[in-house]
Amino acid sequence: MTLEQFKQDLKRVLSLVATSQRFLDEGKVVELGSLETRIADLCGNAKNLSPADREKAAPFLSALKADLDRLEEGMRSEHASLQRQLRGLNNSNQAINAYAQAARNR
Repeated sequence: MTLEQFKQDLKRVLSLVATSQRFLDEGKVVELGSLETRIADLCGNAKNLSPADREKAAPFLSALKADLDRLEEGMRSEHASLQRQLRGLNNSNQAINAYAQAARNR
């Protein structure tokens, strides 16, 4: 694999990360399976680069890591928000059930 081929593959992965981030921002489902597979393939291809080309590719991989870190943080934030919402729904359901029980006992 040449460095140029690697960069093209990396651009596709970066585009997939950007799309995943956009989906997350829009509240849509993010499919991580495809992203995980492409990243694994990219890392495998990086191992096949010459030492000089690996050194040249390092900044691009750092950029990928930064994008993935942002996506992870966004997903963690979204997960925490969903957990809070679910707790609120559970508390509401508990209150409704308690009022219903009190009404039946009258």
